[in-house]
Amino acid sequence: MASLSLFRERPLAPILSGLISARVREYRPSLILCAAAFTMACSLLLGGGTRGGFLSDAILQLLAIPSLLIAISCLVESRSLQGGARRDVSRTLAFCGAIALIPLIQLIPLPPSIWTRLPGRDEIATLIPLLGGDMPWLPISVSAHSTWLSVLSLLPPLAVFLATIQLGYPERRHLNLLIIAIGVASVFVGLTQVAQGQSSPLRFFSITNPTEAVGFFANRNHFAALLYAVLVFAAVWAIDAAFKIQTWSDIRTLASPRIARLTATFLILIIVIAGEAIARSRAGLALTMVGLLSAFALAFADSRRLAGAKVSKFLFLAIGAAVLLSLQFALYRILDRFGTDPLEQARGTFAHVTVAAAGAFMPFGSGSGTFVPVYQLFEKAPDLIPNTYVNHAHDDFLEIWLETGIVGPVMICVFLVWWGIASFRFWRTPSAGISAFDTTLARAATVVIGLILAHSLVDYPLRTGAMMAVFAVCCAYLIEPVGATEKRPRIAPALPREANPRSEPPAAVARMLAGPGLAPVPRDETQAHPVLRSGGRWGENIEWPDQWRNPQEKKEFRSAGFRSDQSGPDQAQPGGGSDPGRKNQADEEEQ
Repeated sequence: MASLSLFRERPLAPILSGLISARVREYRPSLILCAAAFTMACSLLLGGGTRGGFLSDAILQLLAIPSLLIAISCLVESRSLQGGARRDVSRTLAFCGAIALIPLIQLIPLPPSIWTRLPGRDEIATLIPLLGGDMPWLPISVSAHSTWLSVLSLLPPLAVFLATIQLGYPERRHLNLLIIAIGVASVFVGLTQVAQGQSSPLRFFSITNPTEAVGFFANRNHFAALLYAVLVFAAVWAIDAAFKIQTWSDIRTLASPRIARLTATFLILIIVIAGEAIARSRAGLALTMVGLLSAFALAFADSRRLAGAKVSKFLFLAIGAAVLLSLQFALYRILDRFGTDPLEQARGTFAHVTVAAAGAFMPFGSGSGTFVPVYQLFEKAPDLIPNTYVNHAHDDFLEIWLETGIVGPVMICVFLVWWGIASFRFWRTPSAGISAFDTTLARAATVVIGLILAHSLVDYPLRTGAMMAVFAVCCAYLIEPVGATEKRPRIAPALPREANPRSEPPAAVARMLAGPGLAPVPRDETQAHPVLRSGGRWGENIEWPDQWRNPQEKKEFRSAGFRSDQSGPDQAQPGGGSDPGRKNQADEEEQ
């Protein structure tokens, strides 16, 4: 009871201050980290729309331009790339350039003798003469305006990706914390939306799911996509916090900052799982289950897996508590969601019409962002769904095939091969120069990429600026930081401590130590004792002051009255204590 009373009376300020170390409090972020964090925050807050042309998308793209320029300029000025690192970055930039180049090529005007022979242009070539006009120069894209919007939508994810690959591992952790923080904030926004109903002022898009929690998104499925990504990332921090708990038998463990971090991370897991429940996305709930299983896999695959069983128990308790709390108020809503789905039969129709349109526009495609007008050309009367507007194919892979032709599937295959190789490398043979936490974070990124790709088979999460930014960050986590040297946080210099009379030597001793011919004792910046020579027992290889070896000066030193409780190398022991000078003198006589 006495120990519990001490814990109850323990002030809260030291515990809270322990959550944020002095290094973090005095941290000064780099310019490239500020650019990445700013663009990521803007993407998650403004990039929730599912169609191009929203005002929020335009603001996001304008705000991403400075970050993109900063990232490109820093990448160009980087001179530390050598050998394999330079080749990896060159290939990565070439792939990013190819992604941006595809829609730009589709916007190049072509003479009538060329574009009229392209597949799928027969109706356009027949309609223009009937209107009494001359044959104009037209691009590959059947809707240049939509393709231009598709090009501009690439600005935020490219800025985030190019900035993140230049961040060191500590800075990548900070960016990950930002994603988790905004994800948790979006859960509280979603709870407020459900509580306020359809007229909630926190519904930021006019075309949305009016009765569901959508957070900063227009669609509940994309809100759920952000939450299962946050869930996997939060599991990484929970695993790390659990591994740092050495023992539970000591009551002082419950009062340490480590238990506060562990509690905070598990609370985040509970909040995110509750958010998934109120979002009522069937694909989101299914992929959340996969994400929870991957959390256990991350715990057992950690290099600190000697305590993996204990961490898994903690995860199981947190997940069980989250599920029980969520089912109390969302069970009937979830069951109702699984009972009826108006698009269950429509997805097959969407896929059938999209495949027919993609085959008609092979091998060049109809142009990025042109799904809506092309789909309407191939949609027949039996395929129409009352009161339903088809804005996407609900299968991103088919939609990319339609818009880009043969180039899109080839790019997807290249990316899948790269993702598979990177996943194998981090899960089986991680680099020796990366810490266990950063390895687990990279493994979590591979899981999030897989979840988003699986979600893209039945929906279109990557058509939103927010999820494109999250996907870009996950891809950047799988690339070694650009730069051979690790950027460490800069700490403000510590203030000098007040003078302590008990630790200051007397004036006579100070004058003696400052005498001629005495060289200062070298000290290591990170150690509290003088630098040792190699080998031997402690005390044999320490550079003691010469005055200590002279018997006459030793008497003057003792008569000065200098005493200390410490047996440090530059302090003398009181009275009958051990005298390092006597031992060194004996050693010299033996030699």
